[in-house]
Amino acid sequence: MEKTEDRLKYKSAQINNALGVFILFFGVVVLIGIFFTDNRIDHVTNAIAGSVLSLIGGGMMLKAQNTMRNIRNK
Repeated sequence: MEKTEDRLKYKSAQINNALGVFILFFGVVVLIGIFFTDNRIDHVTNAIAGSVLSLIGGGMMLKAQNTMRNIRNK
């Protein structure tokens, strides 16, 4: 693989890592919102939405970090 392709993949992985951090942080904020709701349906909604966002953000971060590690080890 060419160096320019590696640089582009690395830069894309960095962007995905930053986006994953943001989505993970937002998911944690939604999960914290569980404690500030009044009824049960709000608790369930926040729990599901926060969990989904946290899983997506965490997965993006792990995939991006794995990609960056693979490019650095070439």
